[in-house]
Amino acid sequence: MPDTRPSTHMTTALALPATTRAVAGHRRRAWCWLGSGITAVVVGLAVRPGADDAGIGWLRALAVFCVSCGPVAGAVGVAALVNSRHIGRAVAAHAWTACSAVAIPPRQGPPRVVLRQPADGSLIPLSVCTMASRYHLANPEPRGVLWWAGDPRTGGVIAPPGGKRLVRVRPTRSDQVRRRDAEAAVRHGLLTRPAPPQPANQPQDLNLSYAALSEAARRLSRPDTDGHLARKGPDVRSVPWWRVRVLLEISQVRPAAVNAVFAMVMLLVWWLWAKDLQNHIPLLAGILSAGCALRFGLLALRTVPVVKALHSAARAPAPVPKRYVLLPGVDDGLVLVLFPAHGGPEDLPEATLEVNPPGDPKRPWQGMPPPVGALELRGWWDSVPTVVPWIDGRPLWPRYPCERVNLDDQRERDHFAALLGRGQL
Repeated sequence: MPDTRPSTHMTTALALPATTRAVAGHRRRAWCWLGSGITAVVVGLAVRPGADDAGIGWLRALAVFCVSCGPVAGAVGVAALVNSRHIGRAVAAHAWTACSAVAIPPRQGPPRVVLRQPADGSLIPLSVCTMASRYHLANPEPRGVLWWAGDPRTGGVIAPPGGKRLVRVRPTRSDQVRRRDAEAAVRHGLLTRPAPPQPANQPQDLNLSYAALSEAARRLSRPDTDGHLARKGPDVRSVPWWRVRVLLEISQVRPAAVNAVFAMVMLLVWWLWAKDLQNHIPLLAGILSAGCALRFGLLALRTVPVVKALHSAARAPAPVPKRYVLLPGVDDGLVLVLFPAHGGPEDLPEATLEVNPPGDPKRPWQGMPPPVGALELRGWWDSVPTVVPWIDGRPLWPRYPCERVNLDDQRERDHFAALLGRGQL
């Protein structure tokens, strides 16, 4: 089960453990950027004089690269530290509020978003302050909901439901743009949407029966999926694991191999051609690719045994039938809630299993199974259960081991409240 679980007595957003970890991670990454930039500049300045005296062209080129790119990394780190400070203050002073939201596609610059306060229905036009690689976090789809902690006058933080990926926002400065964004949000129906369920702020008394969770799963399911994959791929029971697209992606073998091959090609080009021309760009590209290959290779050493275990579990001979309810995860995953195969509508959940969406990276939600139904669990029920669920003859690949549900643990009940997106059913 994921470790993102709302706190029971949450007075501010920082009381949510996932948000606390997100703030610390944001600050840690900012210091890494700043430290990397400073280190690159220092190394470049220290190495270049010796490289010039010794006439080592590739070392001189590497020093120039460090001196040129170090300030850029340092500037990113400084900007990230400023954002971290604002994020920390906002989540320490304000509670999370779930708001209906509409993304405003920008003509240029960072994206903007309009939130609707559930308390009074007022609209809050905001501009995103983050790197381009994190712009997607400001997109409220598919639920049309973002969590908000801040002040409409000074800005604050938004996050996808769950509160573990934080983005700093500030009020859109231009009155004209604010008015235009609000009008666009109204045209998209923001004012007519029902108020979204709020994060769990109080002790929960949830109805977690099979009937109640089935109703919630049908309500939260995506309407634009037909359960069919455009390309089914080979049968995992008859091919090795590297022939299964999802397992190959999880293993990190492909990026490690691609970077290793590219590094060898660049080094060969430099040795056979560019070396005599004093052109050291292929050498630098080869060194950088070799570093990436080493990084992905180390990841592969950890993930390949896991992938092999999943592949073996998917082919286990004795399946265990279960009923399931499929809920959207707090991020981009799915959560299977498992129930006894033979039971009634009042049965309580036995276990949960977080799985990857069934589609490809461009269309992850394609081929979604029904939100409620029956499945088979194949695998090994040892101390750390490694099981793979099969629905309609196709596997859904898990992200984490299957975990039994203990509803006497308030943290697990809070986790269900976060999955359902509300304080009470």
